[in-house]
Amino acid sequence: MYNRGFTLIELMIVVAIVAILAAIAYPSYTSYKVRVQRTDAQAEMMQIARNLANFRMANNSYTGRTTTNVYGAATIPRTQPLYDITLTDVDGTLLTATNAKVRTWLLIAKPKAGTTQADNGWICLNDQGQRSWQKGVTACNLSASSNWDGR
Repeated sequence: MYNRGFTLIELMIVVAIVAILAAIAYPSYTSYKVRVQRTDAQAEMMQIARNLANFRMANNSYTGRTTTNVYGAATIPRTQPLYDITLTDVDGTLLTATNAKVRTWLLIAKPKAGTTQADNGWICLNDQGQRSWQKGVTACNLSASSNWDGR
């Protein structure tokens, strides 16, 4: 007679190997997910910038533009939001439908508390195409050399 099946020791070894692999893979996956969600937010911000540029071409100002009428929402993504977005003049004045002859803008995506993006830092973009993001930074440090890769 031949013994068929696995011994308890063999089964425990397989379980231990799977647990070790999961312990290594899960943090990598969550880090990847945070990066992808940030990249998606950056892509949405570029779409908002294109919409603003189109509006400026037609009207010679950004007057009347808000995040809601440019993007359709004040959060990124629109469903299950991870970021709150604000559209301001470069001096920080929130853009409203009544601002007179606004010619510059600053778009800021702030991570929502309690999400995977919390404490990940602000994503910033302005009308000159300057971008900034650094992990954990809650300010817009825009310059000709700033970028979205965190360096």
